[in-house]
Amino acid sequence: MKSAILCIGTEITSGLVKDANASFLSQNLTRVGLSPKYILFAPDHAESILKALDFYLDDEEIQCILITGGLGPTEDDLTREILSDKFRKKLVFIPREWDKIVQFYHRLRNTIPPENNKKQAYIPEGSALLENPIGTAPGFMIQFQNKKIFAVPGVPKETEFFWPLIEERLPSNDSQFYRTEMVKICGIGESQFGTDIQSLLNHLPQSLHPAYLPFFGEVWFYLYSYRKDPELINQAETIIKKIKTNWRQYLFSDWGENLEEACGNLLRKLGLTVATAESCTGGFLSHRLTNIPGSSHYFNRGYIVYSNQAKSEDLDVSSTLITTHGAVSEEVARALAEGVRKKTGADLGIGITGIAGPDGSSQEKPVGLVYIALANQQSTVVKKQLFSGDRLTIKTLSTQTALTMLYFHLQEKIPHGQ
Repeated sequence: MKSAILCIGTEITSGLVKDANASFLSQNLTRVGLSPKYILFAPDHAESILKALDFYLDDEEIQCILITGGLGPTEDDLTREILSDKFRKKLVFIPREWDKIVQFYHRLRNTIPPENNKKQAYIPEGSALLENPIGTAPGFMIQFQNKKIFAVPGVPKETEFFWPLIEERLPSNDSQFYRTEMVKICGIGESQFGTDIQSLLNHLPQSLHPAYLPFFGEVWFYLYSYRKDPELINQAETIIKKIKTNWRQYLFSDWGENLEEACGNLLRKLGLTVATAESCTGGFLSHRLTNIPGSSHYFNRGYIVYSNQAKSEDLDVSSTLITTHGAVSEEVARALAEGVRKKTGADLGIGITGIAGPDGSSQEKPVGLVYIALANQQSTVVKKQLFSGDRLTIKTLSTQTALTMLYFHLQEKIPHGQ
């Protein structure tokens, strides 16, 4: 038994907006044993939407279809009309839904809704209403032959809200999908990790599969199967346990969902604080560290010292040092890390300086050259990196390297077994 996802919106197919709903829904559908057979994207165009819908309806293996988007108040929002025509069900006005829209506008905007919002109070006759307290468009479910078709708004926070309402109406199934916990490591590449764990995977049963997810200097790994055999689960968990033991130095998933959370949890456990001095990353590292709830316990402060003047005035980096070695240099990165640690009194200081591009490079110092320094009371470590990619990629990889350096430093202070 399979599911299918259809995400509607010209803003998605034209690349103006990155879709988040397909990822969210596919993860949850897989979790409940209804992994998507297909995920399609369609613009706000009736013919395209109908072709995608017909493709799904013709597949006997697909038992539920999740549609996001196209439930807004404007002319290009076509989902309810298309489904109404397709299944020959007239659109029925729901007065209480219109009342909710009126109240919504009054409460949040102190005004009355435009007349075109009234179309959001219509759903196809005979469909099950899915109420929406956080937006103006309700969702609905249509039963067609052996399939359930769900239509919900495409705003990601609203799609996420509807998931529990969808889940309780999903068809029962005897799927045996199984997935181990996710192992997340940093500081090593996918190819090296895959090579080193291959000996553990050489004798996997055919029904147990490995999955690698490389992501900006991280590798996420898990094992999955479409069987829930106790012996298979025991074998999979034994392999995961061995990987976690052998790769403990690089493993951060035991400490948090992401690397910045893992660093934060270790900083709190050790009672340490950190401060940052960023040039080419423009505060991105500070953002990642402070994006974790409770970061006030360990994040002291961050400086964005983009210009040479700021480096000297804010953190006492010698202008002579900058002139001699250049702003993008090991020496300046070291001075930034040590300067911010000294000025703030934090236990750890991180300094980043580099060339994010596309301008500002030279033959000696190309785009992507970045120096990252980590200073504590006893010593300072500086790492030189040459990243490739666009400006945002270089900034992201720079902060990822800084967090990896921080994580490794903190890991060394944790007694084995804790």
